[in-house]
Amino acid sequence: MASLSFCVSVLYPNCAQSRSVEHEMPTAYCVKCKTSIEIKDPQNVTLKNGKPAVKGVCPNCGTSVFRIGKA
Repeated sequence: MASLSFCVSVLYPNCAQSRSVEHEMPTAYCVKCKTSIEIKDPQNVTLKNGKPAVKGVCPNCGTSVFRIGKA
């Protein structure tokens, strides 16, 4: 498997770089502000069905926000 990733990185150098994900702030939709915001104090949680989620607080109004699928 390691040789496969090496071949891919040699053949497609831009693709290999785009796969590395930097730590970016998770975003969610605030119902009160009606905008997409960066979550303040994000916490990774796992739902009962095993899906990842992020919960936190809106930095503008202090409302709880929740985003399913990004951990």
